[in-house]
Amino acid sequence: MKYLLLLILSCWALVSHASKTVHFLHWWTAEGEAIATKIVENTLQASGYSVANVPIQGGGGGTAKSILQARAIAGNPPDMALLEGPAIKSWAALGFLHSLGPVAQKHEWGRHLNPLVREIHQFDREYVAIPITIHRLNWVWVNHEVLAKYHLPVPRDWQQMLTVFRQLKQHGVPPLALGNEPWQVVQLFENIAFGLGGPDYYRRAFIELDVEALDSAVTREALTLFRQISQIVLPDLSRQRWEEATQMLLNGQRAFQITGDWVAGELMALAGQFPETISCYAAPARQPGFIYNMDSFALFKSPTLDEQQANDIAGILSNPNFLRKFNQTKGAIPARRDVSLDGFNACSVKAMADFQHAEQQETLVPSIIDSMAVSPVIQKATTSELYRFFNTPSVSVDEIIRHIKHMDASGLTL
Repeated sequence: MKYLLLLILSCWALVSHASKTVHFLHWWTAEGEAIATKIVENTLQASGYSVANVPIQGGGGGTAKSILQARAIAGNPPDMALLEGPAIKSWAALGFLHSLGPVAQKHEWGRHLNPLVREIHQFDREYVAIPITIHRLNWVWVNHEVLAKYHLPVPRDWQQMLTVFRQLKQHGVPPLALGNEPWQVVQLFENIAFGLGGPDYYRRAFIELDVEALDSAVTREALTLFRQISQIVLPDLSRQRWEEATQMLLNGQRAFQITGDWVAGELMALAGQFPETISCYAAPARQPGFIYNMDSFALFKSPTLDEQQANDIAGILSNPNFLRKFNQTKGAIPARRDVSLDGFNACSVKAMADFQHAEQQETLVPSIIDSMAVSPVIQKATTSELYRFFNTPSVSVDEIIRHIKHMDASGLTL
């Protein structure tokens, strides 16, 4: 009788576990991202969970983040959501996230994560999100067939980039795969600003909003170059999504794309493997460094997800085998240090080496546009100003500097 009772309870536990559907809110809607998301779904299904994907279109996740906020306020958050950077601590401080301390201790996250990843994923010394990816944002993706056709070199600095852009335009080739969306445009600027000023300037000017750094010759140089690029590329821009721009790069309709390594995942999805015609190069920089963002999964205190289930899911999705397969598909590098990069594309291998070097040299910097560096209010205000500058020739360099300088004084950081 005792054996029969234990068998019934075990079967009930399995049925209960298998019947759990995990509602997963994210903004991964490009083809490469969708394939990577399927790995999440399959991994959880293999452990008895079903997944209800809630993909919200919109590069950078602005719409998804607004929907998450509305659902949480209404008392109906998803079970799991994609989060980035400071948002993790903000949601945890408000009491919305399950503690993942038990699984973190069991699987020794502290030993397998570097200090930067540990800091981002903890609140009040407790892990509250699952580290999934590290993305590099200062990449230039180059279609060599387009450059070879016109006997043009791969640019090694920003002035040479400008020259090659102009030469391509003279041949009737729009040079840059870019959608005229705020986050895509401003990510181009952060690459320019970092490349010209280096990590210390970048932190002081666009994270700390230091007035002296903002009102400097470097900022003026960066904005002037940003304006010169806009004059070349604006006539050919539409509000296309980033993955549509990547398709144009792959097809040879554009020569360059300057954005993060999610491009690698999309290229592999579109071409079946990383295409031989395309290479990645660190964006031009006077001082080498690494602009990053990270993808993280947070388990919310939804009406249907308890802490034990949250820790079970976290254990499944922090497994090195899952992280290897997921990051290999998405084009990123794993957030854990103990995951092998065997079989990863050459850009990911290079990114890992550069990340480790930048960590040693203290030249790792968080993306200002990709929700890693500043408050959402500052991010939105800065993005709005830089996007307006890019699209409006009558807006002067001094005007933009003046507006950004006054953000801190206006209380926008609150």
